[in-house]
Amino acid sequence: MSATSKTPDSQPLKPRIVTEAAADAVRPFGLDMKVLLATEDTGGAFSAVVCVHQPGEGPPPHFHTEQDEYFYVLEGTYEMIVGGETSRAGPGTMVFLPRGTVHSFKTVSDGPARMLDWSLPGGQDRYFREIDELGRGGSGFDDSMMARVAEANQRHDTHFAK
Repeated sequence: MSATSKTPDSQPLKPRIVTEAAADAVRPFGLDMKVLLATEDTGGAFSAVVCVHQPGEGPPPHFHTEQDEYFYVLEGTYEMIVGGETSRAGPGTMVFLPRGTVHSFKTVSDGPARMLDWSLPGGQDRYFREIDELGRGGSGFDDSMMARVAEANQRHDTHFAK
């Protein structure tokens, strides 16, 4: 006998096997990402995204107030700044970011770095999709675009440290 998991709207969750090659591609801020499991796929429990960062790429210091985040480094080397501490993270490294933790990272290896990014509860996939859509307008990161990014940041619990 097995229990059936349900989504918040009482729809049964469906098992999924997703390869990175078959995952939905998004390009927020011009970065290559693949949504392995969307928030809707897990009933809101989490989302999982594979992120590729070229040398020197990574976000500025930021935090989330309603999500915990986990990074698992698959390839390359990152410089991670987590809660004011700086360290290197290579393949096989797991990073846990409880909500409210200011964090940033950048690729410091000669080639691309890849990580699996989980957010609990889900939601990062929605943010990345919205930023991807904003970037498709072709206007670049002008003042109008940055105002829309700021609005998306607020909607999706992404707060850049000052």
